[in-house]
Amino acid sequence: MTVQRHDSHHPRIERTFTAVRASLPAANVAAFDVELEAIAHAAVVDLAALDDFLSAWWRIATRAAQDPGDWQRMHEEAQEIQSGARPAGPTLAEVLARRGVQL
Repeated sequence: MTVQRHDSHHPRIERTFTAVRASLPAANVAAFDVELEAIAHAAVVDLAALDDFLSAWWRIATRAAQDPGDWQRMHEEAQEIQSGARPAGPTLAEVLARRGVQL
């Protein structure tokens, strides 16, 4: 038995600021820029925070690149819920209670 790699499911986005920013959906670029500006222009640059920032945005870019349509639908649904146009679904506690699980 051999193991098959499934690289096609995970877009290869280099983990650099330039590559990540270029791979983001247009709607996310401004938020990326604002957050990077805040971290990079602090009196003392926190390298751990900078690394966390890059890691988080790299995951977003990778996820969005995997299925751009799904990424867009997720944001549209979130906007509908936030605006009240679509009611929020049940809470986790409600779902678990229906299944007989008590927290």
